[in-house]
Amino acid sequence: MMKTEEAKEYIKQIREEYNYYQIHYNAKKTYGRIVRILDRVLAILEQPELMEAAETFATEALELTRVVDSLCYPFSNKRTEKPFFPRASPSAVDDFIISFNPIETRFEKLIANRAATLEQWHIQELLDVFSMVDQFDSGKNPAQRFRILSQVLANILELREEVGAAETFAIQAFELTRKVVDLWHKLCLETGRDFISPSDVRGFCIRIEPIEDQIKDLICRETGIGPPMGHDGPLVGLEEDVQLLTAQLVTDNADRGVVSIVGRQSIGKTTLAQKVYDSAVVHKHFDCHAWVSVHQDLDIRSVQLKIAVQVIPFKKLDKTRPVEELLAEFLVRNKYLIVLDDIQTPEDWTILEQRLPVGSSGGRIMITTCNRKLLVHDDPYFVLEKQALSDEEGWELFNARVGSSIPTELEDIGREIVMKCTGLPLIICEWADKLSKREATKEQWYFAVEEINQDQKLLYRTLKDAADKLDPNSKKCLFCFDLFRQDYEVPVRRVIAYLVAEESVQEKTDTIEPPERVAKELLMKLVEQNLITVANKKLGKAKTCRIHHLLRDNWLSKAKEANSSPVNSKGAASKSSCSTGMVLRLADHLDNEDECFPHIHGNNTKSSSLKKNYRELHSFISFDSREGPLPGEEIGNFFHKCIAVGCFKKLRVVDLEGVFRPKLPESIGKLTQLRYLGLRWTYLQALPSSVGKLLNIQTLDLKRTYISSLPASLWKLQQLRHLYLSEFFRCRFVPPPKNCMLMDLQTLWGAYVNEETPIKDGLDRLTNLRKLGLAFRLTLSEQKSLVDWIAKLNDLESLRLRSLDVEHSDICLEPLSDIKKLSSIYLVGKLVNPDIVHHFPESLTEITLSLSGLRGDPMPNLEKLPDLRILRLHAGSYCGRKMVCSSRGFPLLRILKLWKLEELEEWTVEEGALTILKEVEIRSCNKLEMIPDGLKHLLHCRELIITNMPDEFKARITESQGKDWHKIAHVPSIIVRDLYCKTTGLARVSGM
Repeated sequence: MMKTEEAKEYIKQIREEYNYYQIHYNAKKTYGRIVRILDRVLAILEQPELMEAAETFATEALELTRVVDSLCYPFSNKRTEKPFFPRASPSAVDDFIISFNPIETRFEKLIANRAATLEQWHIQELLDVFSMVDQFDSGKNPAQRFRILSQVLANILELREEVGAAETFAIQAFELTRKVVDLWHKLCLETGRDFISPSDVRGFCIRIEPIEDQIKDLICRETGIGPPMGHDGPLVGLEEDVQLLTAQLVTDNADRGVVSIVGRQSIGKTTLAQKVYDSAVVHKHFDCHAWVSVHQDLDIRSVQLKIAVQVIPFKKLDKTRPVEELLAEFLVRNKYLIVLDDIQTPEDWTILEQRLPVGSSGGRIMITTCNRKLLVHDDPYFVLEKQALSDEEGWELFNARVGSSIPTELEDIGREIVMKCTGLPLIICEWADKLSKREATKEQWYFAVEEINQDQKLLYRTLKDAADKLDPNSKKCLFCFDLFRQDYEVPVRRVIAYLVAEESVQEKTDTIEPPERVAKELLMKLVEQNLITVANKKLGKAKTCRIHHLLRDNWLSKAKEANSSPVNSKGAASKSSCSTGMVLRLADHLDNEDECFPHIHGNNTKSSSLKKNYRELHSFISFDSREGPLPGEEIGNFFHKCIAVGCFKKLRVVDLEGVFRPKLPESIGKLTQLRYLGLRWTYLQALPSSVGKLLNIQTLDLKRTYISSLPASLWKLQQLRHLYLSEFFRCRFVPPPKNCMLMDLQTLWGAYVNEETPIKDGLDRLTNLRKLGLAFRLTLSEQKSLVDWIAKLNDLESLRLRSLDVEHSDICLEPLSDIKKLSSIYLVGKLVNPDIVHHFPESLTEITLSLSGLRGDPMPNLEKLPDLRILRLHAGSYCGRKMVCSSRGFPLLRILKLWKLEELEEWTVEEGALTILKEVEIRSCNKLEMIPDGLKHLLHCRELIITNMPDEFKARITESQGKDWHKIAHVPSIIVRDLYCKTTGLARVSGM
């Protein structure tokens, strides 16, 4: 808002100009009136108390309302499991009512004084002046210049609006206060003060809760103080984030002074922050709490005032001292939690961070922001990047929000609605709320789809603008999706591999980060911009994705131009359409409408035609999933002919995943620019020996093939970064030459190692591995070299070891606690040293154990791993009779599978354990007597799978009749199945 003195000076200048027009152009009537209006505005602005009075009035109303809120607090079921007054005494009741008396008096006085103040401020006269300005605002020059003045007056009018809002605010707060007192009076009259029981107080709590919600909503709406209302609802996709943020806030780690939530608009940052802010654990941990919505146009003093009135007791608010001084003094002495919602710019955060005592006395600040630039610093603060919901998470949220079972005939329409919401929880909830109020018919729901389509016209323009402004590398990422069909869920690993292979991230590889990580960051930025949507997740990370359907339908046609390039007379590349240009990226969808179909599957093999289309080809991918030898033969012939006529010299990506046994020609060794060769699920039996000539190859994917040996020339591929093999066919390594080693190799997966495979001075020179998966046949003495090698892999993130057929499949493994980055471990074999389970690194998120032979209950150790999300205990992993999951154990575990634990008889789940567990499977644990009682406390559990269990066990969980049914009645999906005989199940069964 323009300051009063500046406004007066500005108006005086304009007055002089208009006075000049009045005199020199003899326009006394028009301009004389303008001058008189300006004089009246100046007279109003001469009152010095004008700017101060509104702030004083609003502050007083806010202070009173905050006191009302604090008096309601003890009776809120949201903050505490039990009210403060388990049995109210007459004196307690008197104190409660007496406490409202001065508040009521002050409210009445405030509102009464407000009426007199309105007259003193000439508010109505100011409105009259503004109406006159509107009349002149439509005039011609020079009166058009009056619009400048109207902007000044608009600022003055804004003051009036603020004062009026403060008045409304005070009146509404007063009315809510009276409601609270009236409720308590009514309770006392009906029951009698001497006979108020705990149940009476609980009834009062229930009735007061909606009033308290209104008070909090009023405070937030009018002042930006407190979390906004309307964010209640199911915690779909938020359970893990809530637990994680809570743990970060209540930790003693001084580096966690600031906890940040970042993500795009409507992704649910405020909802997530509010769930954490409202949790009983958080409120119990901190001495005081404050929530401020920052938004645009940061006013640091206003923010400090809003924090102060929430954390400093009313009696200690000394109006004679600056608020920033009072606040700083109070915060350094107390354990506080401050939420700063929706910070806009790094500059705003820098100012706020400097004015608040971050981390002092165990204090914490939690911020939400859409701006990733706030996080570009070296501070050790915790950052949670909020991602959109996957398709399944979105559907789960939609179902929960609708509030009733969705008819089968509407499921496809409902899923279409969810897909169009692109994983944004607030949008999904909005449409679910609308549809829950409508009749559940196809016509009504189709009408909703049409409404969404209309809304998405504006969304498309927004997405198009965002896509048009992308840098070239980001556009290349989007163009990759043109290779896949519309309904295809593209694996993230394939997108990243393409980007790296086509050098789309080359400009960013001057950092120490590997190009794969840079490519993933690029992809995730597109997800944040809503240009790419996540289809499926694992452990909260995107596994498959697709381009936004609006971009595919409208914008991606540009990709076809970018994917082709004719060569002009100078040999330079320029963009053109596929019909006239050489193709850069080619996808074979086995569609006879495609221009490539006759070249690959037909008879058009003319050299001129092949050269015209494929000489500049960079990427080739095939989706020919037919059975039999024909697909492999056609692909082989196509490659042979193209290479023979000089095509494919610039080919960088060949992805034949799912093509049955492609007959790769020996001439493939001529593709010297090839960086990615994907042969997963091809069941290929052998590689051409010329593969060793692909000196630029970075990824060689032979997973799910029948290849059992690799050519010795493999060791010449010095650029190789990722090697995936088929472990079940025991793909053997040829010993590497002494002076030849794959130093850039980061992934070695599915390899087979035996006594003939040199590890010492051989494989142990591969020290940069991030993923290692081995099957081995080694004696315990021979395993020593393997163990020493693993211990040197400081960057290892994923480890899979399978011992085969020697000395009872023993695994001799040393503690892994020094491998700080290890997140996933999969061990198949008897653990010679079972104590390694006690020393698993805290970084683990996924553990699978099989045939481990553990005698002691592993749960007391595993449940302490703070980030563990998935735990699988497969056949023979534990041989004990009892298993206990104790209270507060497994805080982030989402999936638990207990398979073929043949000695397990009793499983105990204590209250407070496994708090966000989502999926449980019990399979072939034939001695287990019953479902644990503690499962009734797992309110977030969405699926229980019972597989190959005894009839007595299954009878106990029969719907509504079984002895254990009450323990699992809250679980939405209960599956009972026998894998090797006729399937049986409950009435509420899915996925049979």
